Amino acid sequence: MRDNSHPITAGLPTAWMHETDELYDLLRGPALHMTVLATAYADPKRGGSGEHEPMLMTVNYGRGRVFHSPMGHSPRAMRCVGFVVTLQRGAEWAATGRVAAAKLPDDFPTSDRVSVRE
Repeated sequence: MRDNSHPITAGLPTAWMHETDELYDLLRGPALHMTVLATAYADPKRGGSGEHEPMLMTVNYGRGRVFHSPMGHSPRAMRCVGFVVTLQRGAEWAATGRVAAAKLPDDFPTSDRVSVRE
């Protein structure tokens, strides 16, 4: 986590595991009006950049709000509780500017345990 004060990430653990997924690195674009909420390390041993890459971010676009997550490239990755929770929160924030449900589910992943709903 890079920003636990944002409504999308409030109350999330500082570190948590995500189900096996693609990890996009070296994202391109102007990166204007962007807030990086969370990153993941792209390990060079696995072909990554060796950098902490943005995984959850927001972008102000005029009077609009954008939530972006490059996670969720397989049905199993989309069943990861961390993905589900952050997608729900991100969609709510983009639509309303706030997140009503701040309590995390009991099965939210931890720093050493992935949690996937079957």
